[in-house]
Amino acid sequence: MNISEVNDSLESIALPANQKKPILQLIDTKTNNDMREVIAEMRRLEDKIQMVHDKLSNEIKVMYWVVGIANAIVLLFVAFVARK
Repeated sequence: MNISEVNDSLESIALPANQKKPILQLIDTKTNNDMREVIAEMRRLEDKIQMVHDKLSNEIKVMYWVVGIANAIVLLFVAFVARK
């Protein structure tokens, strides 16, 4: 429900103005608390994504080294065999 819909609903109900304001304050409080929870969850997800990114980055670096060393060994072996 949008705030404008809530406001329209409150205007259609015969409540004194001093009772409408606390209702709107409760809605604001609930919305703010929900947003805090959403922001906290987004930060946790960002941290998890960063950890996965770091781990993958390190694994890719290791794979480059492994492929490079294996390539060097194969080239040395081919050069040694071709010499004979």
